[in-house]
Amino acid sequence: MSSRLESLQRLMNLYTAVEQMHATELQRMTAAVHETQQAIAMEQSTAQMARSEGRDALAAGDRAGWTVSEIRQQTAGLRRQRLEEIRLQRQKLNDAAREQYVASRLKKEQMKRVSDEMEFRAEIEEGRRVQAVSDDLFLSRRRWTDMTEKTEESAQMKAS
Repeated sequence: MSSRLESLQRLMNLYTAVEQMHATELQRMTAAVHETQQAIAMEQSTAQMARSEGRDALAAGDRAGWTVSEIRQQTAGLRRQRLEEIRLQRQKLNDAAREQYVASRLKKEQMKRVSDEMEFRAEIEEGRRVQAVSDDLFLSRRRWTDMTEKTEESAQMKAS
């Protein structure tokens, strides 16, 4: 039983390591999604600034400044669209990593329950074994005492 418990413990350690690996991967994917979201927000901010600069240039009659701001707006919009595609891809990878993490966590918890149950059974078995040894010791002392008493009684009957 001890070798089975040791094997189960090694397997439990393996499941724990796999769960930690999947947790790390999930954190990495989540960070990548957040990074992309921040980049999208920066592109939106850049486009908004370009619009504001374009209005100012238009009000001042600066045609070249207005053209530059329009190009910056379009460029920021294109980058934002590309970043949105990247964010969607990363979100899919993040979702897959989350599912993988949840599955590995479930497997680890199942293994823990099995391990705990086997340890509990081993403890019960050890308790029974100790009790059996104790019972055997008690019975052997009792037999010895009974035999000693019978021997003494026989000796007294012969002496009388």
